Amino acid sequence: MARKQQTGYFPHDTNARNSSKLIRLRMKHGAEGYGVYFMILERLRDEDGYSSPTDYDMIAFDLHVDTELVRTVVEDFGLFRKSEDGTRFYSSGFLHRMEVKDAERGQRSEAARKAIQARWHRNAEADTERIR
Repeated sequence: MARKQQTGYFPHDTNARNSSKLIRLRMKHGAEGYGVYFMILERLRDEDGYSSPTDYDMIAFDLHVDTELVRTVVEDFGLFRKSEDGTRFYSSGFLHRMEVKDAERGQRSEAARKAIQARWHRNAEADTERIR
């Protein structure tokens, strides 16, 4: 049986649509613009460093939308920032959320590692006692 691949996850506020930046986006592009925004965040979730190349044609092809819509969502509403050389873009808010999430995951992973070591140590001691 094939192992199910874990789905990526990222937190977002349930009232995100009410931020002034997203209201302006929805005023201009409606639900389509809002959907493109969140699909871009989903793409960022899967990228190294949570940033994306500024290849709007490729992103538009992937999302099945017009290149100009992708460009305006990324550049016109203050939702994303570009790297100094302009070759990548990212969301500061998204980076912060993922840093918190990644730190929590690291803490859980470390706790699990310590629990496994403690269990292994207890089992090894019990085996030593049985041998004696």
